[in-house]
Amino acid sequence: MLSKLFGRRSKQNEEHPPLADGVRQSIVSYLGVKSLPIMPKVAQQAFQLATSPNAEPEDYIAVVERDEGLSARVLKIANSVYYSRGTESKTITDAVTVIGVSELQCLMNATALSNFFPIRHPLRALFWAHDIAVAITAKTLANALRPEQAEMAFLGGLMHDIGKLFMLQQHSNNYEKVVMRGFEEGLQSIDGETVAYPFDHTQVGHLIAERWHFTPELTAVISKHHRAWPEIPKDSVVALVKTANIIAHTLALGAGREANQARRIYEPMLPEAWEYLDVPEPLRAELLERATSAFEQERSLYESWSNG
Repeated sequence: MLSKLFGRRSKQNEEHPPLADGVRQSIVSYLGVKSLPIMPKVAQQAFQLATSPNAEPEDYIAVVERDEGLSARVLKIANSVYYSRGTESKTITDAVTVIGVSELQCLMNATALSNFFPIRHPLRALFWAHDIAVAITAKTLANALRPEQAEMAFLGGLMHDIGKLFMLQQHSNNYEKVVMRGFEEGLQSIDGETVAYPFDHTQVGHLIAERWHFTPELTAVISKHHRAWPEIPKDSVVALVKTANIIAHTLALGAGREANQARRIYEPMLPEAWEYLDVPEPLRAELLERATSAFEQERSLYESWSNG
């Protein structure tokens, strides 16, 4: 089975620029390389299937039926108010048919992320809500502008801040102070991080992506979503996720009590994002409305899925 996320090392993988050795050594020194877990085999298989362009409903049924926890979640979601069609789904086959392959891909991606670095900390919940907001917004943008990138845009949105999760897990108290100080001083997260560390969350995420053998496309989203626009190809998933990140902060989607501070940082960036993506003026307000509506409709679905 071909995979957009994992698989054999290709020529494209080999040509993807690796993380600089000095940055790599700093991350290992500060955060500890042995603390980065190996992705569980079952989760890897589910994640691989969820991103496969050739997956059929039968493939999902086979994977889900092998995992009791995943089976319970799929049945729960299929019989929820969100999907209920008046007939109870009693088998995994029924449930997959009701949910649909495309939506199940998104759900399986979300459950994988929700299980990474599951530290019990208030910021973990805030980061999770933001990741969901960016994923839904990126998919909304892709559906309107580049439908063929919708699934990867969702995955990229989910995974774009994975470096933050690891930094929070390894340096909970210190990293919380870094995040709060950034909000107070009106700084983007990477600017606040580099005051306290010789690296930022995009570089930590890059290291994780290398160790877990993510594809160049997903690695680029994780490592480059804070880069300047001229460094990002207009037709890339990175451009969609960077814009979705700005929109999510601007609209306070999934935001906590620091929503106003985040909005002040990111809202001024939105006009340049629209210009870079060549989004015409009449469509901009409509896309903001679509993003808000999609997040309001789908947030509870992903929260209930991730909570098991």
